[in-house]
Amino acid sequence: YAEKVIQKFNHVMGNSRKNKEAPLPSNAQELLAAERELTSEQEDWVSKFPYRSIIGAILYLALHTRPDLAYAIGLLSRYSSNPTYASCRLAIHLLKYLRGTTSKGIKFSGSKFDLHVFSDADWAGDILTRRSTTGYIVFLCAGAIAWQSKLQTTVATSSMESEYMAEYAAMQELVWLRGVLRELGLALTKPTPFFMDSKSAKDLSENPVYHKRSKHIQIKYHWVREHVNGRFPTARLIHVSTKDMAADIFTKALSTKLFKLHEETITGEKRSISNEVEKNQKKRFKKG
Repeated sequence: YAEKVIQKFNHVMGNSRKNKEAPLPSNAQELLAAERELTSEQEDWVSKFPYRSIIGAILYLALHTRPDLAYAIGLLSRYSSNPTYASCRLAIHLLKYLRGTTSKGIKFSGSKFDLHVFSDADWAGDILTRRSTTGYIVFLCAGAIAWQSKLQTTVATSSMESEYMAEYAAMQELVWLRGVLRELGLALTKPTPFFMDSKSAKDLSENPVYHKRSKHIQIKYHWVREHVNGRFPTARLIHVSTKDMAADIFTKALSTKLFKLHEETITGEKRSISNEVEKNQKKRFKKG
């Protein structure tokens, strides 16, 4: 399917055969925000550019087998109703990344069930609205089975609040997945490892003492506490360093080096094993 997409839109990529190493450049947000008045020639080019078709075609991949495309397609889809010159250029950048990675997918490995979750947020990352981006990914047998990259519906007033809102979205997904597994006769009796890189959001979930800082947060987000501190907890929260936060790839356009690091994990090329991740954190924080 990826090869068919490239073949269909090969004409918009020009004569250059050089592929890109990441779906978007790390300054993608700045490029979109710095849009200036276009020349008549540029306006004509944008009007003829098959923007919506490209976004729709790649969206199918991002939703089913290519989590590495999720953030890029989420960002560019915001311009579907009114494409800009910058968004069209970034769509070409995305196509050139896809052209060099058509064989990528999700790999599952190992014999351990090992359901675990990573949740993250990029606070006020959207330059125009200052809303944050939620990102999460759920692993099973070292491969991704669910993920999301989505602009939050309200403006978070702190990084803790944005992380807490992202945790809420990931917890909803986890509760649903555990319910599906239970219906299949694969009921889980132990809490699922749930990795976060925000200690303040983790503390708020485990111990509701941050009254002044959290009073304004909508009540629905405090629902996560029931699944952390309830009689039969759904998740066990674990603080993880930002470097090891696999969901970081869903919240912002990363540098090529950092993108490659997380891409290997979310596609299953580098196995994500919850026990190993937790063990590495204990070593790192002990040294710190």
